[in-house]
Amino acid sequence: MAKQVLSNVTILEGEELELVQGYLVVRDGSIEKISEGSPSGRAIDLKGGFILPPFVNAHTHVADSVAKELYLGRTQPRVVGPGGEKFRALGARSRSELLASIRATLQDMFRTGTLAHCDFREGGAKGVELLREASHKAVKSIIMGRPFALEELNIVLKKSDGIGLPSLDAFDEGGLRSIADQTKRAKKFLSVHVAELTSARDEVERALELRPSFIVHATHANEEDFVSVQKNGVSVVFCPRANSLLGVGVPPIHLALATNVRFCLGTDNAMVCQPNMFEELSFAWACLRRADPAAGGEEARKLLKAATIEPLKLFNLPWGPIEEGGSATFMVLTRGNNLMNLTNVHAGLVNRARADNIRAIYARGKIL
Repeated sequence: MAKQVLSNVTILEGEELELVQGYLVVRDGSIEKISEGSPSGRAIDLKGGFILPPFVNAHTHVADSVAKELYLGRTQPRVVGPGGEKFRALGARSRSELLASIRATLQDMFRTGTLAHCDFREGGAKGVELLREASHKAVKSIIMGRPFALEELNIVLKKSDGIGLPSLDAFDEGGLRSIADQTKRAKKFLSVHVAELTSARDEVERALELRPSFIVHATHANEEDFVSVQKNGVSVVFCPRANSLLGVGVPPIHLALATNVRFCLGTDNAMVCQPNMFEELSFAWACLRRADPAAGGEEARKLLKAATIEPLKLFNLPWGPIEEGGSATFMVLTRGNNLMNLTNVHAGLVNRARADNIRAIYARGKIL
């Protein structure tokens, strides 16, 4: 493969997204060199743009995109609770309708810079198969299956990447323990929605007893909960836009930062909001600034890590940070009118970058 040199660009390098103003060399699918300044010889002038890792959407429900805005005028339990409107909508659609809707949603993810997502797939083994069939060639789907009953657990585990429980009330304590044990033996991911509602404030400690790979929401977790999460080495996935639109609150991202909890971001239900990580980042930033007016560039950098770097480790994805010798998998953003005159690059990207800034998405050195 021919060498490609991308110059006049700000590169967000390594796990800490450190800023390098210079150029990047791609050869044979890998990053051969990252350097400050200007290269000798021919290069593609990116005119002051940015190179950063692609997004990973750490929590989705893509199938409910068949019923967008169904949440209007309804509370969260009525929409996505057991037997809620979402499940009636899913049951009323044909397989072909579901496939078409999922494929359109995955394409929208790709167009907005996402190369992987973790989906809580309803519908037992058949639900897992549905998302496998709908898969996008450029977007990796990490599928968390949901068995209808314990008898279906083994087949769901075989077909999926893990188990994503809707709540701690989905099974009795014995059933939860059995699911946790079998999932660990299968070396698959285990996760559960926790503390999304005020009535579920006590769920974090209960969830940690299952030794999950990560937990989702923690919207009403307190500082003590986050200390426990950090001690147990468990990551949290926050979904600020969906939480807000469903009227359940705003996740305390500031507490996760204060307690050094590792966290990622997800867009949650596609029926509620588009799986656009640019929008999720911008909204998360607004939520964080409301909770902590002193939040600045360092906090913005950690938010950007939550959408790019942290999920790489959590889901063992086949690319890494932007570094020499690593996979040439990244996004190229144009500076555009919205990204000119930034006094802080991390905060500017988090707050202002949009999908229309995307100039190219590279995977293993090839433009997708």
